[in-house]
Amino acid sequence: MKASQKPFNIKLSLFILAMSIIVMIFWVNRIMINQLRDEARVQAEILAKSYSDAINSSNQEDIRFVMDILLPSMNFPILITSKNEISAGLNLGISAKEGSAEYNSRAWVMVKKMDQTFQPLDLVWDDVKWGEIHYSDPQVVMRLRWMPYLEVGFGIVFIVITLWGMQLIRRSEKNLIYAGMARETAHQLGTPVSSLMGWVKLLREEKEDQTTLLNSMDQDILRLSEISERFSKIGSQPKLKEIIVTKLISEVSEYMKNSLPNQSGVEINFTGNSNINIQGDWVLLRWAVENLMKNAIDAMGTKNGVISIDLRKTEAGIQLDVSDTGKGIPRVDWKNIFRPGHSSKPRGWGLGLSLTQRIIEEIHGGSIKVLQSKPGKTIFRLYFP
Repeated sequence: MKASQKPFNIKLSLFILAMSIIVMIFWVNRIMINQLRDEARVQAEILAKSYSDAINSSNQEDIRFVMDILLPSMNFPILITSKNEISAGLNLGISAKEGSAEYNSRAWVMVKKMDQTFQPLDLVWDDVKWGEIHYSDPQVVMRLRWMPYLEVGFGIVFIVITLWGMQLIRRSEKNLIYAGMARETAHQLGTPVSSLMGWVKLLREEKEDQTTLLNSMDQDILRLSEISERFSKIGSQPKLKEIIVTKLISEVSEYMKNSLPNQSGVEINFTGNSNINIQGDWVLLRWAVENLMKNAIDAMGTKNGVISIDLRKTEAGIQLDVSDTGKGIPRVDWKNIFRPGHSSKPRGWGLGLSLTQRIIEEIHGGSIKVLQSKPGKTIFRLYFP
């Protein structure tokens, strides 16, 4: 799948999911409304039958039961009409006085609206229709009709606010990454450029053997070339080739030892299987291991300490442990250290471990985590498939 196709597919999936949720909300709402309407219809039918039976029986107790108990128990608007007259009404919400011209006028308007939704029920006396019961939806149905729109509206507002917040966070992280990348680039280029400036000065002064100076300049130029290659590959998916892991570790260890001060007491030790190969990119993996060793030295200082590298093959894959005897990492920061911008150093930009995680996990399909950390013992564990 193309990289540009993946975001589109994610957006399409989210859109389909959102539409499905909206349809589900309206469907459930419709079911609830239909159930309430069915209940209202059944109650109206019971009222119509009871009313007709009470009149036909001429029993005052039956009529009183219908008018005083059964009718007031209804929780939806009801109008009883007889020919062209309004006989009774309940839950109508009409402010005019009952029996007045305004009341009757508004009641007949309601009758027409009720009949558009529900078929009126006949009231029968001696098999002769003498009136009708008209009814409409309970008030709760009227409120429920607006619920899906309110739910969807609140959902849209919530999503907009969330996306806006996420956009701010992403923009902030991007700014940190851009600034960090610029600083990291300057830092990476600083040493070889400074060295080249020194070699050029010595060449002009002719105080050193030219062959020696040119060889040193070649080394710095190679370093510049490698730095350029690193930054060109970190934003792409390079082709992976078979790599001898011990050879890569040996090269990084030698480079780190040469970069330490002469009076440094830092030791770099290697243990484990020396015959392990993985599919990877040499330049990027070298950068990842170099970042881990630099962090270890920062945690220990350059006076003394031990960096231990252990390589072995397990059932889960190739396991590489990088440990140091530094000050350790607080437990709450074990995941934060891989977040762009997080740094415990006053002048740090928090990009080294973020780049390392991208190299290991996104480019090589592996994993990296802090296995343990306390004063005097910190272990980073890397897995490669």
